[in-house]
Amino acid sequence: MKQNYPYRILVLSRWLGPFLLLVLSTFSVRAQVSGVVYRDFDLNGVRSDTLPIEVGIRDVSVQAFAGLSRTALTTTTNADGRFSFSSAQLPAGTPVRIEFSNLPTGDYEGPYGSGSGTRVQFITAGASATAINIGLNYPSDFCQGTDVKLATPCYVNGNSNLTDGIPPDEQTARVDALVSVAYTASGVASPTNFYPTHLASAGEIGATWGLAYQRRSKKLFSAAVLKRHTSYGPLGPGGIYVTDITSSTTGSFLDVSTIGIDVGSDSHSGLSGNKLLPNADPGPMTDVGKRSFGGMDMSEDDKTLYFVNLNDRKLYGLSLGVPARVPTAADVKSWTIPDPGCSNGDYRPWAVKMYRGKLYIGVVCSAETSQQQSDLNVTIYRMDPSVANPTFESVLAFPLNFRRGPADLTTDPLNPQNSCARYDRWLPWTSAWPTPCGAGTNPYFVMHPQPMITDIEFDDDGSMILGFLDRFGMLGGVQNHDPNGNGFYDGFTGGDILRAYNNNGTYELEKNGKVGGRTGSGVANNEGPVDASNTGGEFYGLDNWIFFGNVAHAEVTNGALSLIPGYNEVVTSAFDPIEGVFKAGGLKVFNNTTGQVNRNYVLYAQVPGLFGKASGLGDSKPLCDPAPVEIGNRVWFDDNRDGIQDAYEPGVDGIVLTLHDMENGGLEIASQTTRDGGQYYFNNRTVPAGIQFNHRYEVRMDLSQLPLLDITLKGARPISVAGGRLAARGGRQSAAVQRSYAISPLNRTDGNPDTDQRDSDALTTGSSAVIAVTTGDAGQNNFTFDLSMFSCPMLAPEKEAITVCSGTPVDSVAAYGLHLSQVDQVRFVLFTSPQSGTAMYSGGTVLGTVSATAGPGISTTALSASATADSIKRAVLYTPLINITNNTATPQTQYIYAIIFPTPEDPACRQSGETIVNVLPALKARATGATLSCSTTAVTLMGEALYGDDTPATSATFVWAGPGGFSSTAPNPTTDQPGMYTLTVGDGSCPASVSTATATVTADTSVPSLTATVTAPTCPTCLATISASAPGASVSWTGPDSYTSTAFVNEVTQPGVYTVKATAASGCSISASVEVVELGCPEPICVPIRATRIR
Repeated sequence: MKQNYPYRILVLSRWLGPFLLLVLSTFSVRAQVSGVVYRDFDLNGVRSDTLPIEVGIRDVSVQAFAGLSRTALTTTTNADGRFSFSSAQLPAGTPVRIEFSNLPTGDYEGPYGSGSGTRVQFITAGASATAINIGLNYPSDFCQGTDVKLATPCYVNGNSNLTDGIPPDEQTARVDALVSVAYTASGVASPTNFYPTHLASAGEIGATWGLAYQRRSKKLFSAAVLKRHTSYGPLGPGGIYVTDITSSTTGSFLDVSTIGIDVGSDSHSGLSGNKLLPNADPGPMTDVGKRSFGGMDMSEDDKTLYFVNLNDRKLYGLSLGVPARVPTAADVKSWTIPDPGCSNGDYRPWAVKMYRGKLYIGVVCSAETSQQQSDLNVTIYRMDPSVANPTFESVLAFPLNFRRGPADLTTDPLNPQNSCARYDRWLPWTSAWPTPCGAGTNPYFVMHPQPMITDIEFDDDGSMILGFLDRFGMLGGVQNHDPNGNGFYDGFTGGDILRAYNNNGTYELEKNGKVGGRTGSGVANNEGPVDASNTGGEFYGLDNWIFFGNVAHAEVTNGALSLIPGYNEVVTSAFDPIEGVFKAGGLKVFNNTTGQVNRNYVLYAQVPGLFGKASGLGDSKPLCDPAPVEIGNRVWFDDNRDGIQDAYEPGVDGIVLTLHDMENGGLEIASQTTRDGGQYYFNNRTVPAGIQFNHRYEVRMDLSQLPLLDITLKGARPISVAGGRLAARGGRQSAAVQRSYAISPLNRTDGNPDTDQRDSDALTTGSSAVIAVTTGDAGQNNFTFDLSMFSCPMLAPEKEAITVCSGTPVDSVAAYGLHLSQVDQVRFVLFTSPQSGTAMYSGGTVLGTVSATAGPGISTTALSASATADSIKRAVLYTPLINITNNTATPQTQYIYAIIFPTPEDPACRQSGETIVNVLPALKARATGATLSCSTTAVTLMGEALYGDDTPATSATFVWAGPGGFSSTAPNPTTDQPGMYTLTVGDGSCPASVSTATATVTADTSVPSLTATVTAPTCPTCLATISASAPGASVSWTGPDSYTSTAFVNEVTQPGVYTVKATAASGCSISASVEVVELGCPEPICVPIRATRIR
């Protein structure tokens, strides 16, 4: 597989070569400025498309600032990390400053090199500006390009703490328990083929699983693990050991029980110190996965060691420092890992992974109480250990109910009941010894796959890769006893490896071997999570062992994962990784694009005392160096004196800068001469002793270099003592005076984000310009250490005062300027109070910034009697957006100052011209209408003229206009017509200041509806009922004998005509009558009466 991998790349590149050339050529032709943002994994400043495969980075913001513009053209990189600007956007010959921002969190610039610039680059648009590239790197992604080693624990049968009376070659203690191999190892280990390097013996560390590597000190930490048939090391279940990789020596580091961390007791028993002797060791049958340590990882700054305590199910962090010191109880932090909702609270954490500042923790629901397979689940938590009260956020959870491949497929046709192929599912955790399977009537293979999530890795695209250890792999052995001391059994482990795609922050588990647009090697093999059609498969589908052309072991992985970014592969521990080699332990390496196998490596095979097919190896860890650090960037000519690198301002080559170690008395340790447009860099190549992390330095420039140079926009050249261009130190000087320079102001902002990327950072100290530098941590390159020099103008107002009415725009404000540089502009700033000195350069409201131009008619005495017409320029701001609304009762005064922009750092350069703007008060109109009704036939309109503060304007004029040609100049006229009336108020002292308001006169003359009815009287009461219905109105009745009533329903006895009047709220009314007719009821007989309604 190792040979096939590059061959496939070669064939693909040959086939795609002409096509890619065409695409890239077309891309370049269309793009005036283009480039790519990529991951510089090996930090060499050159993009690689072999190993490491340095992929493009999408969604990085790219801004192009053209010429003097402070407004950027913006684009973002595509999925391949590419970006471009067209010739219409950036015409050829345009000076451009390219800036890269919105980098992925935690990413830093790679080193400056032939294939990688910095976050700020200066170019001239044109056909040659098509490789504006930058490499980025997340520091912990770095791994040195050559001689990478991979460390892994090995397990040996027996008690490594007993040696008395045991032949040396049979002692458990003398066997390797921790080794390293070349990362590229393949084949079968031998003295001539990737032979492992001894790091520790079993007597030094016992059984360990978790590994954590402190890159800076080259110290590898290993933590104890509970595994049946093999003992803990000398520190017991709480033991953490440390290996010096440089010297390949190992010693005890810490028993965590001594600092108050309870990892449980040692449940081993009956272990011999002879690796060849079998043992029962029953205790771990219950305790594996519940005692001692689970996973372990190092923080990205190498200062904190994290591990999972299986006993109390907590995540711990030990503050170690660099180099690591033995922590005390005060250095311990812990967080309880939450139960994700497992049945009976049976949750078991193990895996822990630090990735981009967050910790990821893997937990399984073990179903050990319920013994229901449906209760088996896995959850991945994420937490941020840097916050005070971190929470555990579930980022992925899924059931483990899918069909898997059996760890062994041995089947005896004569004894089918003993088939091992039946173990094709994850099963609940159990302490019971399984029924043996295999060939014959007395099989001796044992297996019972029980899931433990033991490792997590992240691919270059952010996808999560999960390593599952079969718990039974930690319970079985080779020709070893059952827990009762009987038999000689061979145990099998059947782990797994799954992939979850990071879809914009949401993790999506593979289904039927497909995930995130990638198709793996085990589609439809019925051994993994199912898709919508209920078809199962695996992305990494070749996690098997072939025997005589057939799959003999369908699941051989062992739960440990390693991944070096850029290699496009994941390393996992496995048993029998190579076809034809059995009872072996080693590594399988899978391709992360295809799921195919890149290579396999056997570390041991058929070695007495080792664990054969029963989890013979622990975790694995690549031993990567810390990412180097580089500092520097650019020296430039700051023509506009603002301390900001503008696109047109050139870098200055030939300036000597020195680096001084401020933690060593300021000793000069290196020097660099600026080149390639003023750039300089200090790194491990240019500094003999290298650049240290988190270290104080100074970058210094001797100022005596500057008077010898004539620095202009065209570059720098040597000058004679009498020549050169004048500069600014307090003002303009005679052209015959030798040019002098000042260092630009430091740490200036320009209204755009990430100003530190383009500002000047030097401070003049004595005869030097000095930049104070504190390096960051590993890989935290810092290219913001820039330095600039600049080389003073006068202003006067064209008008000293302008008076306008409120609401009347100021048509323009102007100023004259003398000795303005070619990049100086005039900014007009508004204040509400007069300013003195240079106060107008701070605060105020910016009205606009304009360029000053020369032209006919400009006064030559505005600034200086000796000035000539062609030396004075006029700056005009048309229609300045000032506050022209005066809502008070008195004139308002505002002050417009013309100042030089960008702001000169030297106070003597901060000239200004004042124009006073007087705004007369504004009026506001207020109009009030009324309502006409049947009772009110005329109304009075109410008009008011007020200043903004509601003070009456006594001198105001009133003009009313309304329906039917209505007009009036009275403040409160009368009208009898409904409709809309408009009031306009004005002030004779400011004819342009008018205000209008409207009032509405409404009319309500609607007549209510009325219905009157009568009910004839009946005997013997002779009462008649008269009723009225008038919704929304009141009623009043009149009738015979002065009858009155305001009730809607009345009972009456007198015959005659009754009249009801309904009156609405508007006063409008309507009447109706009814008649009650006497029927003459005789005594005592009531005679019917007929009633007739009179309309």
